Parts: sequence; structure tokens; C-alpha cells
Amino acid sequence: MVNFIKYVGLAILALGVVSFFVLGFGLKVYTPGLSEGYTYADPHPLRWFFAAASLLGASFFGSMLLGVSRILFHKESESEHIREIQEDIRLMKARGGIVK
Repeated sequence: MVNFIKYVGLAILALGVVSFFVLGFGLKVYTPGLSEGYTYADPHPLRWFFAAASLLGASFFGSMLLGVSRILFHKESESEHIREIQEDIRLMKARGGIVK
């Protein structure tokens, strides 16, 4: 589960970078020409703003998923360590090493 969340976060980050370049270089405004069926493809004036907004949004959500996966990873390793300590305490009690 942790790896799945991490890979989804990385995929969102990668898609954010791709969408940044696609929007930045490919967003156009089509205006009709004088003859029928002909259009002019002008670059959109706010294309880099939209590209930056897309990159920031993807970076936020991708980073959040990476952070959640890291927290879950440390939580799992911590709980495993606590289980080992509890097992050691149980074995010591069974041998009579702890009298309480």
C-alpha cells in the first residue's frame, strides 16, 4: 500500500511536469480568418499562467501523497519495532526475568 501511494504521487508529479510543458507550448487561441474555413492559431496570452497553476497543483497533491506514504512507512516500521519489544518482554516474563 505504501509503495502504491508513493508511485501514484510520483505519477502525479510527472503528469504535472508534462502538463506544464504541454500547456506552456501548446495552448493556442483560434481566431477565424477572412476566408471561410481558415483560422489563425495565436498563442494564448495566459498560457504560462495556466501552465504554472497546473504544475503547482500537481506538485501539491503529488507531494502530499509522497508525504503520506513516508508517514505510513515509518508508522509500519515503528509498529514492527514495538511488536518486537513486546515479544521480548513476553519472553522475559515467561522465563521469570521480570517479576511484576
